[in-house]
Amino acid sequence: MSKGRLTRQELGWLLTQEAQGAAERLRVGVQVLKTNPPPSEPGNEGLDATLDALDDTMKMLHTLHHRPVRVMGRRGRVDLAALLWEIAPEARVSIEPGAGTEVFGDEAELRRMLQLLVGHGSGVESLITIRREGEFVRIGVVLGPDSTATAQVERAWLERMAIRYGGSLELEGGMEIVNLPADSERAERKALEKELDEARKQGEAYARELAATFSPSEEAVTPSTFPPPLSGADVADRVAVLTRFSSGLAAELRSQLGPAMHKLEPEAWLEQAKRALASMQELASMLASIGEVDAQELPGPVPLGDVISAAVGGVRARADRAGVRILVENEPGREAYARGTQRGISLLVEQLIAHAISASPRDTEIRIRVRRTVAMPARPDAPPSYRLDVEDRGPALPGAARKSFVELELEPGTYGRPSALPLYVAAALASWQGAGFEVGDAEGGGLRVGVTFAR
Repeated sequence: MSKGRLTRQELGWLLTQEAQGAAERLRVGVQVLKTNPPPSEPGNEGLDATLDALDDTMKMLHTLHHRPVRVMGRRGRVDLAALLWEIAPEARVSIEPGAGTEVFGDEAELRRMLQLLVGHGSGVESLITIRREGEFVRIGVVLGPDSTATAQVERAWLERMAIRYGGSLELEGGMEIVNLPADSERAERKALEKELDEARKQGEAYARELAATFSPSEEAVTPSTFPPPLSGADVADRVAVLTRFSSGLAAELRSQLGPAMHKLEPEAWLEQAKRALASMQELASMLASIGEVDAQELPGPVPLGDVISAAVGGVRARADRAGVRILVENEPGREAYARGTQRGISLLVEQLIAHAISASPRDTEIRIRVRRTVAMPARPDAPPSYRLDVEDRGPALPGAARKSFVELELEPGTYGRPSALPLYVAAALASWQGAGFEVGDAEGGGLRVGVTFAR
């Protein structure tokens, strides 16, 4: 195998790197001299202008030679051991079993580095070792006689390239060793496993707090500060609401965390873990939004157009990731107002749009429509009422299953739809605002959720 020589482009890049380093050291040295200036000498007045010109020259060189190799190659995970067998099939290669010898980078650049490194050995009789040490892959070759005058230049280029990849070049005894960072997939997987474990622990802590809240305490001796319920039915209703919400929340967490904890291939596991974390972040955002609602907020006229624009802007990135388009049809324009609380109606609209995005397949659209109700007001001077419809393109729901679906009495995925937790929250908010809540079939297939606001 012929090791070749550095090309003109590689030499230009190397010289540019060396010149930039020298210019930077010169600039630092001048700054030190300025802080402790020696006795002034004639001819030093234009020193700053000369340094500025030198900096401009270095920038121009960097622009001309900003990449060491122009050959376009595959970029990704590259197995250095396999590359060595291709480059030097007759060399004696010692590979340490165990950890992988893969690095992340450009295959053409890595191949060129290995060609020069192997060329510094003894040709076909070269003894090459490759092994994994911690976070680095070490490739070493027993040095042979320097047969060319460019050996030092080639070593300088190798060192610069190793530094560019975050590694180093070492001369150890009679060996020349290149250290390159190993592929970081294992570190990323460990970080995701840790984050999933933290999410699981946090969910268990929430469950314990809920259980402690509704279990009688033997140590409680002070009277409760909450007013007594009007009847036992009120207590049963509050517990039923909490039970359904907790059940829906637990089902959503299980559906996301369950597949991510199975043993899959590394690439599939990472992709599933990322999707699970993204879903849990959206779930946490929804819970945080519910926590910001003030039950004592006074109702008033709320502009539906502004609320819908803000809600669409908040979920635009999520819709783009899901490949779903959002179409808004506001027939009354900016005159459409709903009576209620600003935060309650805003959260209601956000949950309807979020559910529609989750339910719609990729490359489809959801439709948001605001229209005036057909019914005439009781008095001519009374304000009109408006209706909001949000249509998705997900699987349809039978009429008999709609109520059970919204009230979280069905398991997620029974009819091929995502979790109904956002609809459960939206229905509760609509009841609080005095609005009507309806679930029906959308035009052209899918589900339509309608809310008729109070005057």
